[in-house]
Amino acid sequence: MTAMFPMLKKFKSFFTSNKTPKFDFEEKVVTVEDQKFVLRKAVQTDDIQYMQIQETIYPIPVPWPIDIVKMEIDNKNALYLSLVHREKVVAFIGISLSDKSESHITNLAVHVDYQNMGIGHLLLNQAFSYCRQRNFEKMSLEVDVTNKPALALYEAFGFKTKTVHKKYYFRNHHDALEMMVDL
Repeated sequence: MTAMFPMLKKFKSFFTSNKTPKFDFEEKVVTVEDQKFVLRKAVQTDDIQYMQIQETIYPIPVPWPIDIVKMEIDNKNALYLSLVHREKVVAFIGISLSDKSESHITNLAVHVDYQNMGIGHLLLNQAFSYCRQRNFEKMSLEVDVTNKPALALYEAFGFKTKTVHKKYYFRNHHDALEMMVDL
């Protein structure tokens, strides 16, 4: 499985998912451009909407197939947050918290109809706050070198390139920048 999806090899706990929640999150109402959203911990039934979001922003095949999405939502060493508008998930962020000092953004996606509203910024702020409260020292992520909007967002948050992974993404063979920031 990891040979097919090399971007996932960092997540050793990935295949040993445990249904017991390790990281809690208190649901909250947030406002973006005068619209009310609910930010909550992901539930298993969010998986289909996560897939729909991916399909609006990535060419087929999407980066994370449904079986991986399901396992990650249930991963006891990760926190997935769903942003809901009018009972529909419109964005999500995943944070691997298996390393005691370094958190890792596994996925951040915003439905195309909700992009350029500051939602990516909101989700990253929530991730930073959550990890800082739990004394994580660093946050890392990988990003496709061709994804200029994502790169601009991450750089605005202080992420710096640590290394380049050649042909990292299985679906398009693009390189990935591994980026990191001190919390």
